[in-house]
Amino acid sequence: MNDKQVEKFIWDEIKKRDITIYDMIGLPGHSVDPTPEEEIIDEIRRSRANRFRERSGWARMKELLCEGDYNHYEDDTILKISVNDLFNFWWNRCVDQHLAFDEVLEDIYSYFTEQMRPPQKEKEPMDMDVNFDQLSLFENERRKAA
Repeated sequence: MNDKQVEKFIWDEIKKRDITIYDMIGLPGHSVDPTPEEEIIDEIRRSRANRFRERSGWARMKELLCEGDYNHYEDDTILKISVNDLFNFWWNRCVDQHLAFDEVLEDIYSYFTEQMRPPQKEKEPMDMDVNFDQLSLFENERRKAA
């Protein structure tokens, strides 16, 4: 998918689930007034539960884009859009590339620096055996016993 297709797909999911800005910024489990601009006095009749169950933005995107029913206990949520397409969209539309580029180069530099390090020699395990006969602390005790 190209960036326009990814954006259209996400907008379609938002519209399909009837998500409003108040869902996006509201807390999960709290009520949302989907039309606060209406002058109907009875706000309680208009309010409904937030469409999202998750609190953070990244988890809400997983909830929005997941295949099937979303389960926040699963770490490997399968998304309807590939990670590559999401990454490209993020890179092209959401990131200040000039600032991120330095971080990318720093990570690449660190990767190659670690690759160039000589392998660590395995240290021999320390001898943890103690020979109490060699300790002078017990010399007086041995003399008394003899």
